[in-house]
Amino acid sequence: MPAITPDLRERARGCLLGAAVGDAFGMALEGVPVQPVNAQVRELRRGRLAEGHFTEHTTSLLAVAEGLLEPEPLAVEELAARVQALRRPERGQPNRQAFGLLGNLLRREPRPGEGDDGIAAPPLPEAGVLARCLPIALVSLDNQFSCLAQAQELCQASHPHPECVQGSAFVSIVLWHLILGVAPRQAVSQGLEACRELPPLLEETIRWASTRQRDRLGNDGDVQGVLERAVWGLLTTASFAEAVTRVANLGGSAAIAGTIVGAWAGAAYRHSGIPADWRSAVHGTYPPRSGQLWREKDLAQLAESLVLA
Repeated sequence: MPAITPDLRERARGCLLGAAVGDAFGMALEGVPVQPVNAQVRELRRGRLAEGHFTEHTTSLLAVAEGLLEPEPLAVEELAARVQALRRPERGQPNRQAFGLLGNLLRREPRPGEGDDGIAAPPLPEAGVLARCLPIALVSLDNQFSCLAQAQELCQASHPHPECVQGSAFVSIVLWHLILGVAPRQAVSQGLEACRELPPLLEETIRWASTRQRDRLGNDGDVQGVLERAVWGLLTTASFAEAVTRVANLGGSAAIAGTIVGAWAGAAYRHSGIPADWRSAVHGTYPPRSGQLWREKDLAQLAESLVLA
């Protein structure tokens, strides 16, 4: 186990808080077109939720985090079931997951097996699954192979598409390196080295993401697109605020992209590197409809508990 230094604690706190802040920032830009460079949103705003309110991406990682802290840690199947239960919409509320899948179907060319031959289509590579694996890095700091395996197994239990499984492993292992103080570019390089089973196109997309021009980036909600934008944001900026701002202002699936780059940048630039007004404004309810409000101090305490587990 690495030494639990003040710096490691700062990076761990920055990771979970950064994820929630990136989620809340992106929430206000979900579904909108790419924002002009000279007119980017640079503060938390109201969207489908109140200003500073995190979304289901943060609640999913909170569910996994609490499961990992149980006296008898939950099996991956139980963790996956707990997260899936959170995604059931309230009566009368729209099912955002269904809308997301419908959008993917409308955007994509048909895949083999998606015709009328009676063969079930493979699950689509939904990027929302990437957020739930973030806490695994915090409880696996003594073993990167355990971090990889747990992330893969958790994703496999509910989203067995190869891009989801290997993308989750990549997100977790990059975060693992960042929490231990590895510089962002080296963390991404070492993440690629560790994740040898990444689908070739996904691996190539990640490897060259930092060289892409802003106007050549998409904003779809698939794993490949979200990881491309998150890696691009992490490697082409030098602060938490700029990383989250640049990624979220690409619009589209801004909340999940903001969650991933927020977690990475929060670990890279530490808890103190997140703007104070963003830290104080971020909030959300977990479990849903419980009335239990989570704020900065709660997320920071949870991060420390995971590191010490």
